[in-house]
Amino acid sequence: MKQISKAVKAIIFDLDDTLYDCSGTLVVQGQKQAAKIIAKLINCSEEEAYHLQVTTEEQYGTNTNIYEKIVTLHQLPYAYIKELFEEFIYTDIAGITPFPGVIETLKQLKLQGYKLILVTSGEKSIQNQKIQALGLQHGYFDDIFIADRITGQLKNDYFKEIIQRYNLKPEELVCIGDKIEDELTASKSLGMITVMFEQGRHHRAYLKKRDNYIKPDYSMKQIKDIFQIIKTRSLVMS
Repeated sequence: MKQISKAVKAIIFDLDDTLYDCSGTLVVQGQKQAAKIIAKLINCSEEEAYHLQVTTEEQYGTNTNIYEKIVTLHQLPYAYIKELFEEFIYTDIAGITPFPGVIETLKQLKLQGYKLILVTSGEKSIQNQKIQALGLQHGYFDDIFIADRITGQLKNDYFKEIIQRYNLKPEELVCIGDKIEDELTASKSLGMITVMFEQGRHHRAYLKKRDNYIKPDYSMKQIKDIFQIIKTRSLVMS
């Protein structure tokens, strides 16, 4: 019978809610900042305004601009959509830290010879600030790609570029992230090995409607779990 090598050669990491707790830090901070404005606009408490954002996201999904929904629902001037969204995204990034074991895992993977690539999306300047604050710019990654939301760049385009740049087969690449509708669906469609990181609001949203989406190849709760996945994939299957 034909021997098929499943060896992993490169690993793609998402950033937010994969290498650090975005949902529990920056998202909460941003929603609390936006709540101050919302409370004044619709004459409610800041706690009620914060809860309104949470329930709106639960109802319409994590990929929805909830401020557009809130402005429309309360018949507010459309100019507040941009103001509230900017209040949400421009938060104090200085205090964020990597999840436990992230730095040690990246170091060990590098020593073992794997190509490590960071692919994140968002506003480019903000994502760069996060990378700096987390100390991830210090040679841990062979490449860092930021799909800029402003210009409409997609992670899928960078995934294709990575395959070509490093002359890899899709099945030699592992993609780790928390968003089924973003990096995991895109990488799965290209034939990569997909790993759902069980953290944050996007993962919680996925659990509620998992039957609507593709199923990741693996899932993990800690970044160090990647070693067991690599070991499994590196076996020669008959």
